[in-house]
Amino acid sequence: MSDHKKQEAPAANQGPATASHDDPTLPDTCEGIDPTGLIAGVYVAVVQVRGDHVPRRYRRRTYWNLPSAQRALDRATTEGLEAHLVLCRLMPVGEAE
Repeated sequence: MSDHKKQEAPAANQGPATASHDDPTLPDTCEGIDPTGLIAGVYVAVVQVRGDHVPRRYRRRTYWNLPSAQRALDRATTEGLEAHLVLCRLMPVGEAE
């Protein structure tokens, strides 16, 4: 029988590092960041696929980049489904809390 010793995983495989609240590299809050400003005017692509369900209904998925939306559109049309790509612009509704 060979003698195997348990080896510890390299540091990169030990999961996420835990940070304390005293860490100066982490912000305490998100002060000064406008959450609505982060998404206002951002474009997303929505792929709408009309499935072969009975009764007929649509499935819509939102994509953050055009190449992935185009792949979804291509997959749907390859499967013989009716599909459309719609470019949308996000607009916040209501007040930020």
